Amino acid sequence: MKFNLHTHSTYCDGSKEVEEMILGAIKYKYNIIGISSHGPLPFANDWTIKKEKLNNYIKEVQDLKSKYKGKIKVLLGLELDYIVDYKMEYIDKRIFNRLDYWIGSVHFLGKNKGNEYWTVDYNSEELKQGIKESFDGDVEKAVSKYYNYVEDMIENYNPPILGHLDLIKKNNKDGVLFNERDRWYRERVLSVLDKIKLSKTVVELNTGGKYRGYSDSYYPSNWILKEIKARNIPLTISRDAHDIESLDYEYEKSIELLKSVGFNKIYYFNGKKWCELYI
Repeated sequence: MKFNLHTHSTYCDGSKEVEEMILGAIKYKYNIIGISSHGPLPFANDWTIKKEKLNNYIKEVQDLKSKYKGKIKVLLGLELDYIVDYKMEYIDKRIFNRLDYWIGSVHFLGKNKGNEYWTVDYNSEELKQGIKESFDGDVEKAVSKYYNYVEDMIENYNPPILGHLDLIKKNNKDGVLFNERDRWYRERVLSVLDKIKLSKTVVELNTGGKYRGYSDSYYPSNWILKEIKARNIPLTISRDAHDIESLDYEYEKSIELLKSVGFNKIYYFNGKKWCELYI
């Protein structure tokens, strides 16, 4: 069984059309491909589906489901954002009935002096400037706030999948802003895991940051994977694919890593329910 539930397209910030990504998944012998373009946001941006294109997106994926039936199972999803001030209340809840699943993610951490929202993952300059303007330069406060948002999303919106749990580390290469070994950081992450343990949310092992050269490890970091295993939190694997090549990036290697940490099974979604896959 080979699968990926975190896949982007030209509807958002992906480089290939939906059908091209499906054909890529067939090429790499996938059984299941979930299309999960970034859902519309309540303000202008250049990396999510435009609200007026959402129906087109849904129809296209549904049509492609039928077209490739028997060759690969195509699932319809969205990656939806928890946003400062809005939380997830800006989302038309009727959308959930039209999807097979969705991924909940936190990208935004605050507003800059120009009253524009900034993200933790665009580049290091934006992150540093955002922390300076929104948190008076207090990195610990900013990182803690990021995990506060993750916790709130888990507790109040119950995402089926949690996207890139520790995305906050993306622009912290070589520990330029904080050290993951610091006690405060580890305690903050462990608190989040304890909340996830009480939920029905599945955490993803996401190879996207490493594929694009932002990180030397996957999301989440290896030490967090060990804590996830210790808590028996369900884990899935994803590529966070924005191009065809990324669909096949370190697929087997990521599974081998999980085995080395102690996992003997992962979870995949078949369109109706979560299933165990022994590795």
